[in-house]
Amino acid sequence: MKSFFLFSIIICAFDLGNSMVQRTMKMSLNSNKIPNEIYKYKSVFQTESLGDLIQEIDSDKVENIYFTEDMKITYAKHKSDVVYEDEPENVVRDYTTTTTSPAISNSLIEHANAKKVNTVIMVAPTNPFNQIIPQLSNIFDFIFIPTILYFLFRAIYIQFNGFGRGSGGMPPMGGPMGGPGPFNGIGGGRQSDIIKENMEKSNITLTSWAGSPEIFQECTEVVSYLNNKTMYEAAGAKIPKGILLEGPPGTGKTLIAKAIASEANANFFAVASSEFVELFVGMGAAKVRGLFKAARENAPSIIFIDEIDAVGKQRGTGVNMGNDEREQTLNQLLAEMDGFAQNEGVIVIAATNRKDVLDKALLRPGRFDRIINVPLPDRESRKSILDVHLRNKQLEDGISLELLSDLTGGFSGAQLQNLANEAAINAVRLGKTVISQKNLEDALEKLIVGIIKQNDTRSDITLQRVATHEIGHAFLAAYFDDYFELKKVSIQSTYNGAGGYTIFSEYPEIIEGGLYTKDLLKKRIIVALGGKAAETIFYGNSHVSLGATQDLKQANSIAQQMVGNYGMGDKDLEVFYNENTESDRNPFLGRTLGMGDKYSEKTKELFDKEVLEIVNYAFKEALSILSENRYKLNILVNILECSTVLSGEFVRDYIFQKSNHTTTEEHSY
Repeated sequence: MKSFFLFSIIICAFDLGNSMVQRTMKMSLNSNKIPNEIYKYKSVFQTESLGDLIQEIDSDKVENIYFTEDMKITYAKHKSDVVYEDEPENVVRDYTTTTTSPAISNSLIEHANAKKVNTVIMVAPTNPFNQIIPQLSNIFDFIFIPTILYFLFRAIYIQFNGFGRGSGGMPPMGGPMGGPGPFNGIGGGRQSDIIKENMEKSNITLTSWAGSPEIFQECTEVVSYLNNKTMYEAAGAKIPKGILLEGPPGTGKTLIAKAIASEANANFFAVASSEFVELFVGMGAAKVRGLFKAARENAPSIIFIDEIDAVGKQRGTGVNMGNDEREQTLNQLLAEMDGFAQNEGVIVIAATNRKDVLDKALLRPGRFDRIINVPLPDRESRKSILDVHLRNKQLEDGISLELLSDLTGGFSGAQLQNLANEAAINAVRLGKTVISQKNLEDALEKLIVGIIKQNDTRSDITLQRVATHEIGHAFLAAYFDDYFELKKVSIQSTYNGAGGYTIFSEYPEIIEGGLYTKDLLKKRIIVALGGKAAETIFYGNSHVSLGATQDLKQANSIAQQMVGNYGMGDKDLEVFYNENTESDRNPFLGRTLGMGDKYSEKTKELFDKEVLEIVNYAFKEALSILSENRYKLNILVNILECSTVLSGEFVRDYIFQKSNHTTTEEHSY
């Protein structure tokens, strides 16, 4: 800033000097005595052309030439002893006036000077104060205006970003290295009031979250302690220092934190852990220190860290396995949560859907004393969630939330909210403001299989092949009616690439219990391979299409988990557990590359062999069942090709003359 002011002063000084030079030139030009006749009688001077004036200059008949300041008018004073021929005696020849232009005047001056004729540029007398005022204006422009703008922008920055509310005095003007202080925008006073006000305006409370009552109780205890901690202290109870909310995406973890911010009588600090990630080593740790310092100064307070796995990942798991900026930030976070500093009245709430990658030191009691698993909602929870999201919408009489909760097995709270919104959009699309049961079911189908194409341009041969493939899935799903309930089979094309789809699922008691047997999983693989088996029967092994690509992927994945994770292998791998198939991705690739594979080539060979045996067995079973029922299969293919859509009840009645009920899954052609 000092260098900027110095530069401005230099510019002003140069401008002042330049103006002084101009004034000096004008004074020298004005130093010649200008005759008063020019000012008094110039209106009656005889007009003379430029050519005549030049001829008279060449004839040595001109004594002086006077130019106006704009160089557009010239007054020529002629010599008194010159006699003009053929001219009346009463004509005044002392002065003549000629109209020119600045460019011509410059040439005229050079020509007159060459003929030794005096030239004078007339400048009107000026007031010295009129010359000083423009220079003062220049000084104001170059010094005062930048200063005013600097303090104006700084005031706006402070107004919108704020500072942490301290114990008193002025807030710090900068952080390390002279920059803005870490988390200046997350002060406990004004910023936390804004967060709570926004939650209240959005009408977000703990009742906005619907789900397991046990999880609800765990969360309300935090609000109860902050609002009335006397009873807890009397009982000798201490509130947990940290609460970790973990679970799949969309289950309402962040919503719980927002509800606590709305209802708790405490300052609320909300931050995403990605804000700690910086390029320079030490900056993330400085932000953590600033955050906890502001929280302690404004106790009681709640710190909410969203997606904490961005900085809380296990140390030494990168490819370089070194000490990087993220680990420095994590070390500082560990020290702030349970170190030498006292965090009385400060509660840390964090959310993640990757608890498996978090550092063990972060999960221990004293840091996160309470780990709450927020799972996908069960059937009753789904019913409660749907009730919350349909509460402010107009519904037709007879809407069955029980049926919807059955059909939405595996849906998260966010997906259920989206379902309710899509149903409302479907109703408006039909020109209605009241949501019907069909609107909800159509919205559910759209979420499961995608947008269905209205104009189908496929040939009859293609439709027949798609119908054969989908009936293969549907027939086997209905055939194993002790485990599965077939919902629907269709050959409608969708915009997600599926030429048809089959919707079926296990019965609710199997889904809620979660005890999937080896026999059930094998039948799941058989159903998955039903489309490929049906095509093989009707078209031959050499003419099977690529429609079973996703089916093969799903079948092999289930078989790998059966052998690698569930102890459902045969022979040597009956009690084997493979950590590499625990999830679809390995979160610690660097550690795996550094330590090497823990399984021998012999074990991996046995693993691959048993997986293939399960898949091959399932495919042979699918071929056997469909071949035995080829006649029924052919009739169902023809019916589906004509009607496009068949209900699961129709297929079951045709095969067994029996019907049942349940939830959702998709096989696409």
